[in-house]
Amino acid sequence: MKKLLLLLTIILGLSAASFAQKPGKIKKKNAVMMVNGKTMLCKAGNCAALPGTYTCSDQCKVSPDGTVTKPNGTTMKLENGYQIDNSGKVSMIPHGETGHVCTANCPMNKGKM
Repeated sequence: MKKLLLLLTIILGLSAASFAQKPGKIKKKNAVMMVNGKTMLCKAGNCAALPGTYTCSDQCKVSPDGTVTKPNGTTMKLENGYQIDNSGKVSMIPHGETGHVCTANCPMNKGKM
């Protein structure tokens, strides 16, 4: 009986460890993200600090401080937990991915804040 309990404990521990490693995946191929106050350029799942101005396919420009300048001249600032993809679409970093910030706007957080 003790061996069975030990085996179950080991199995549960290993499965919990595998679930703990899932958050943090980066699924976006090409995006600029604001993570912990830093503007990061992510390509093919690899992220690094944005070295200079990034131009999206719709001609939006993202500066290293997170300022987004649209083709019509309007500007906005990326907030923590948000990203702009290569087509110029700004969105929240999906829940469970690196850089996601649970705020009152997070769909996974409804009713918890």
